[in-house]
Amino acid sequence: MGTNKIPKTLNGNFVLILIITIMMVTHSHGFRLEIKNELSGRYRKLVYKCWSRDNDFGWRQNWPGQYKDWSFAISLFHTFFYCHFRTGYGRVDKHLVVSWDLKDRCGDRTKCTWVVKKDGLYLRRWKTIFFSNKYGNERWNDYIPHDVLENPWS
Repeated sequence: MGTNKIPKTLNGNFVLILIITIMMVTHSHGFRLEIKNELSGRYRKLVYKCWSRDNDFGWRQNWPGQYKDWSFAISLFHTFFYCHFRTGYGRVDKHLVVSWDLKDRCGDRTKCTWVVKKDGLYLRRWKTIFFSNKYGNERWNDYIPHDVLENPWS
């Protein structure tokens, strides 16, 4: 009934290997959050503030055609980004814009694009369209944006 020992093949580095494995599972590679202003009409300025548990990006403003993006690592357990959006048409308070579950809904596994329009806040997804020549021996694909209304202004 001896004591349990770490196998000699790991040379005593079992705990270090376990920690590195856990870190690789809980953090993915870089992820981007993008906010675009596509407002039209009289009230076209967008003011917003985004934050997570670890980062606060402060208040920002965009005019039509402008966008802002951030890159960060998304964690399996606790990466949630929230934003307050303000326009002349209304506002959306504390809207969840990035989380692990939202990656699939974004349509792009490395980027989530939120588009601000006159009637609300949209999540931009990308549809793939496949093309081929008339003989069918050459094929290519193209991506077109498809915006889904997530939250109307209140």
